[in-house]
Amino acid sequence: MRIFKNLPNSFRITMGMIGIVTCFTLVSCETNNTDNTTATSALALVAINNSTSSTATPSCSTTGTCKIFITNSTAPVTAGVSGIDAHCNNATNKPSGGGTYKALVTDGTSRRACTSANCTTGGTSEHIDWVLKPNQQYKRKDGTTVIGTTNANGLFPIPLTNSMEPNLLNSTNYVITGINADWINSNDCENWTTRAPATSPNGLFGRHQETDMRAFAFAGTTCADLEDFYNAKAICVEQ
Repeated sequence: MRIFKNLPNSFRITMGMIGIVTCFTLVSCETNNTDNTTATSALALVAINNSTSSTATPSCSTTGTCKIFITNSTAPVTAGVSGIDAHCNNATNKPSGGGTYKALVTDGTSRRACTSANCTTGGTSEHIDWVLKPNQQYKRKDGTTVIGTTNANGLFPIPLTNSMEPNLLNSTNYVITGINADWINSNDCENWTTRAPATSPNGLFGRHQETDMRAFAFAGTTCADLEDFYNAKAICVEQ
């Protein structure tokens, strides 16, 4: 202290300033260390989140191709909507690629397209677990042939560009749907749970080789006949 005391004032001021600068530098470095630690933690969290999300099955709209195929085995008309979905995903002719598929069928409660004709009143708000995305192009199972592109209401404008399936999969090419020509749910084998009664047209069906609205709404028949006589298939739409 005695030596410092005897130094010129200008030198003492300079030393003091150095001390202050050193102090601020140390504080700054400590703050930066904290910021760097926080930033590193944030980057690690992002990496974990990205890793976790990458394991989920991506939507077909993000991969660039959404497919539709017709099952090569008869659809189970008494399995309910979820059971017909399972029929799609377990089909031996399901396209490769690991996509998830849902059946283009309606029961009015667990799956519905429209409550007004062509969803003109409420648009997509009328949907319940509907299988077609708005403004989305769909292709056959070959991933190349375009079937059509849906409108803003998540419905196919008619006519389709191409039929859903070019090959005859049964004697009639019938596919179960449960919808009328205006996309409103109608006869659906009592929510796809029963084959009876056997005397009334309780199941609506389409024809997969058509390109007009008959592809989805052709006629109705008994639910027992859909399985036993017509061997009706399911329309399966990638999600």
